[in-house]
Amino acid sequence: MSNITTLFDNDTNTKVKALEAQLTDKLHNINLYHEIIESNIFKRLKSIHFLGAIDYLYKNKKRHTRYEHTLSVARLALRYSELTNLKYDDEKYLVCAALLHDIGHGPLSHSMEPSFKKLFKLSHHIAGMKIISGTSPLGKEIFSILNKYNINLDKLIELLDGKSNEKYAFALDNPINIDTIDGIVRSYTYLFSARNKNKGLSSIPNIYDILEATVDIKKQKYLDIFWKLKDTVYAKLINDEMHIYADNYSQKYVLHEKSIRIEDFYLSEKEFKNKYQLLFDNLNSLSKIKEGETSLNLRYIKRSYKVNSNNNVYNISEYASKYIHTKVEERFIITQENKPKQKTLNMG
Repeated sequence: MSNITTLFDNDTNTKVKALEAQLTDKLHNINLYHEIIESNIFKRLKSIHFLGAIDYLYKNKKRHTRYEHTLSVARLALRYSELTNLKYDDEKYLVCAALLHDIGHGPLSHSMEPSFKKLFKLSHHIAGMKIISGTSPLGKEIFSILNKYNINLDKLIELLDGKSNEKYAFALDNPINIDTIDGIVRSYTYLFSARNKNKGLSSIPNIYDILEATVDIKKQKYLDIFWKLKDTVYAKLINDEMHIYADNYSQKYVLHEKSIRIEDFYLSEKEFKNKYQLLFDNLNSLSKIKEGETSLNLRYIKRSYKVNSNNNVYNISEYASKYIHTKVEERFIITQENKPKQKTLNMG
């Protein structure tokens, strides 16, 4: 069992491991969840890297997958169900949504997705809806499991679309949700090092403390720490110049590779790599790509996350007043001399 949350807090290591083991057992002891996890469509996520092209720039670190991330989000869904005393009839929808929220991801995760969307109007969300509804090229396996256990597909899809009126939908659609909690802490491990001299970065709460703070507002100090951590992840990882470049190159490859077909989105990453080896060879040697480029104009959305320390939150509905999210469109200009220039564009 992979555990990323206890790298940073040795004092709670045993407690968190025990909780994760308990939640993992429950996922496999309930037939509905177990059958989804054991399906071939779900296991395909083992071959989809979590950060896509960025993963290929970290040769000496563990690469995470959408499979690991999804199981962690499902454990958080179970824990949220316990904390809020959900009945099984509600819990099963939240956990199924957690297990299926990333089921439609294609090779290289988000890195290539914008180009598939541009060429074929296909995103991981649309692909996921096709899997759930039984109209996907990957087959009807998930559809059949959901029908076997009388899961209302419309109700599940509303939850995944952020349109559900159910109280427990909060776990998935609030600013600090179960998907984001695992995603940010997991992303942070790409930056984390045991030799990291910044002790403030190497000591963060585990994901279950953060989750509990979304239920118990008195523990909002964990939300403050998480929000600052999210800003660090975006500033130092997601918005890193070379990482933006890797994503841009992947999207450019899809747009210009004439043999790309819509069916390629449904391949595992291993299958996609076998078919388009050049893309992966170049991701492993980005410096050589840069030498061959005359110029690049890379547009991206720079996101910042700040805590408004003047505001104390007394109700979860007040999150937006304390946890501020801003975004501007920026552009990296790489000239023939390969000297990056950064320009901020006003998004209004």
